[in-house]
Amino acid sequence: MIFRLPSLIIKSFILSFITWIILTTSIPQLIIQRTNSEIKSNNFTTSEYPVNSITFPKQIPIQNSNVYFVIAHPDDEVMFFAPTILELSKLPYNNNLNLICFSKGDFFEPLKDIRTEELYKSTRILGIDKEKVKILNYKDGMNETWSTKDIINSLTSLIDFKKNQENNVIITFDEYGVSNHPNHISLYHGSKSFVEKLPKSTTTTKLYTLKTLGFFEKYSFTILTNIEIFVNYCNFLIQKFIPIININISLFGSTLKNSKNLNNQSNNGGSIKIYSDLNMLSCSYAAMAYGHFSQMVWFRYGWLLFSRYLTYNHLIEI
Repeated sequence: MIFRLPSLIIKSFILSFITWIILTTSIPQLIIQRTNSEIKSNNFTTSEYPVNSITFPKQIPIQNSNVYFVIAHPDDEVMFFAPTILELSKLPYNNNLNLICFSKGDFFEPLKDIRTEELYKSTRILGIDKEKVKILNYKDGMNETWSTKDIINSLTSLIDFKKNQENNVIITFDEYGVSNHPNHISLYHGSKSFVEKLPKSTTTTKLYTLKTLGFFEKYSFTILTNIEIFVNYCNFLIQKFIPIININISLFGSTLKNSKNLNNQSNNGGSIKIYSDLNMLSCSYAAMAYGHFSQMVWFRYGWLLFSRYLTYNHLIEI
């Protein structure tokens, strides 16, 4: 029996992955081919083939905006924010994507120049131009807590919102930093203080943070996504035929010790859920495994296989 357990786990993983492909890729592609007027008529109005998006709400509010991803280390953009970057870079949203990385990943000093170039390679795969990537020289380390004042000064020097009347969006970590990493947490406090100090009369700026997932949800890969998307498909059909019934499911909405504060944030601001499909996941794998080759030690492959952050992002507006 004990020798059959690994085989059962592998079979369950494969079955879940196949189910995920059907729910996130096959069904949406079939729907768009049957319903999109451009595809049906072969008369395309833009240079981008119509693409699928699985987001909740369906019309996400981050559009026609200057979007700044604020990360701590080279590879954060893939390991945590890939679904959001790939989604917001789609042509219909008309966003201008930028990335600010606060360190060169110099926890291991000899690799800092290599990791800098790897970040450029990764962001190019994800769709952010090199000239829109800024890399700072904060010290990388689990014992390093970056000054909120220094972060505010850095963001002020890199983002001139006073001259920019367009919509602006900053996306970074939440107060738990995904893994309680002090560099990640520092960026939450610094970005939050930076936005709070902006003159409201001259700019429209929103701050979104990536919700930290509990341990089981973090390493559930496609299992929970399958349940959530299946329920949403059912809800769509029910609403279509029996509109008075509404089913809403949000698995592991309170996974942290201080989840009450996080839930209050979700209620007070906007909440966006972004799901990857197979095409987006393939791009994420390429950006990580090819872009950040120096970081592909043995446990990174486990992250690529089990991390839910590669297929799902939950953004909460602060």
